[in-house]
Amino acid sequence: MEQPAVTIIDSAATVRLSGEFAMEATFTIEPALERVLTLPSLDRVVLDLSALSFIDSVGMGVVIQFAQDLQARGIPLRIVPAAPAVHRVFELSGVAGALPFAEC
Repeated sequence: MEQPAVTIIDSAATVRLSGEFAMEATFTIEPALERVLTLPSLDRVVLDLSALSFIDSVGMGVVIQFAQDLQARGIPLRIVPAAPAVHRVFELSGVAGALPFAEC
């Protein structure tokens, strides 16, 4: 897993994840997401999963927790889905409908 790419424009943050999001990647991704949560004046976030080639249940848990943390702060989230084969993991687990995925 590569370091997440975080872009901040005005009060909006975009976090782009790429590669494989498995358990060992959480040590890189979680701190980046936590830094985004502490940005002052943050009013919306895009989580871009389009460059992910794999996600496991731990990675999904991190995405779900990030979405819940933003919701608790009243900050809208839009998730750009991964390729269909990777997005299917969200669908099969039943959480795709509960997350704010953008239309493909």
